[in-house]
Amino acid sequence: MKIGKTLGFVRITGVFGLLIIAAACGTKKNNVPVDPFEDGKFNPYDQELGKRIEAYNHIAAPNHANSKSGNPALYIDFSSGINKAFADPGIKEMMTNCFNTVLAQNFDVYKLGSNKIIPLNIANTTELGQRVSDPTQYADIWAPIQSAVEKIVDGNNDALLITDFEEWQKNSEVTNTAFLKIPFSKWLEKGNTIHFFIADYKEGAVAKHLYFTIFNCGNPNESSMISKLESKLGSLTTRFDLSNQSYQLRTAYSGEKTGGLFYDTSGQSEHAKNVLDLKDNYINGLNNGNHFEFYPLGVDWKTIAQLHTTYAAQQQFNDFFRKLYIDLSNDDSYTFGDFDVKVSSITADFEHFSKTAEVKKHKPKLAKGSDGQDKFADDENDVFALACYQPDGKLKEQWIYKPQPVTPVSEVFILNKTLFTNTRNQDHKNVEFGVSFDPKFNLKNIPDPNGIIKVDIILNTAIPNLINAKLSKFQWVNAKHVPNIALYESVKNTLQELKPANKVIYSYYIKTQQ
Repeated sequence: MKIGKTLGFVRITGVFGLLIIAAACGTKKNNVPVDPFEDGKFNPYDQELGKRIEAYNHIAAPNHANSKSGNPALYIDFSSGINKAFADPGIKEMMTNCFNTVLAQNFDVYKLGSNKIIPLNIANTTELGQRVSDPTQYADIWAPIQSAVEKIVDGNNDALLITDFEEWQKNSEVTNTAFLKIPFSKWLEKGNTIHFFIADYKEGAVAKHLYFTIFNCGNPNESSMISKLESKLGSLTTRFDLSNQSYQLRTAYSGEKTGGLFYDTSGQSEHAKNVLDLKDNYINGLNNGNHFEFYPLGVDWKTIAQLHTTYAAQQQFNDFFRKLYIDLSNDDSYTFGDFDVKVSSITADFEHFSKTAEVKKHKPKLAKGSDGQDKFADDENDVFALACYQPDGKLKEQWIYKPQPVTPVSEVFILNKTLFTNTRNQDHKNVEFGVSFDPKFNLKNIPDPNGIIKVDIILNTAIPNLINAKLSKFQWVNAKHVPNIALYESVKNTLQELKPANKVIYSYYIKTQQ
């Protein structure tokens, strides 16, 4: 049966004609494409691919170096009695060294006393030292420790808090309640860490502790406060790192642009050695504190499979990635158990992310309508702006990035557990990860050979180290002979709640045919 219809001078006949009409109506509204990407001109795998991977990882990965905002800060407890600790020659010298270091850049300084967090307008280290040394500054016992920690945690930068953590609320000393568990947990959940440098001192007959507490924002680097101050505070007898990622990662690659891929060392030229054709836009995010790498390869997966077979006969190329090391020697907070590898095809989610990121570059020009409402300017003709934004300039819901399910990929890569176990037994500071081909590796297991494969190293188990002898430094007996375990309970409860199990600690992104 044929159905005919005349449109102007054009006659479109049959069911096929109706499909064309329906498709045209479905993809355009008021002559604007419903999907501005349908023409295929946007290529998420162009020369900007590395930057897109970096941005995607920043949002998708739980471990990344935070982008800091505002100034780092210094909070000093001015409650009565603590000035005796500040007068100790060793402690005084460390405070001076800290002040000289932190005040070398823009810094916010706060005094804690009279139940207030008081900004101090400090011009230099000398002036701050004079304030700390002035006994009239220590008027009462009401240093708002909890409020100060909450203020630090709500911010997004490094901070140094110098205090004895003696908290008074409603005229009573907090001795049992884990009053800092919530802000401690919140800070760590954001990917941050807390470092306690502990000095012992006596306030009369009471044996107490002074804590130089560094709240480190993001993964530490050379500019981080912990990097600058740990040497200044290193002479203190006790350091405790409160962290759900106290491990340190490093790479030991042969060159800046070689990565951890297999290289044929018998090759006569660099090109011959680079059998997987790693391109120059390779990214080692760990150099900037981000736990990922991007591997753009010139070969396809079929070639990779052939190379794996060829070199296997020579007892080579069993590991796809090597030379990533983890330091597991710091067990202050947790003892870490086994690790594993998870492989995913992230093509659809990555392309969706790339499109939403592109749309953000096309914010529409707006004007006021007859009733004062926001509307598209009359000369706005950007199809992305018109298609992806509401007339009032707000982004349409479908163009706001929300992670989509990724496709698990099995029987491609596994963790080289023999390598991991052997190197761990030899040296906890230098445990090597190797990502090996699965014994059942088959090219057919890769669902989209033209897309992006993500290889995650997973931390499977983490056990709070509640028998750590250092935890005794978070409690003391006060002048009334009452044990103060509030700080101890705050730390212990934080460790018990977070438990970083089943957590991605590192990611490799692979894109072939680049």
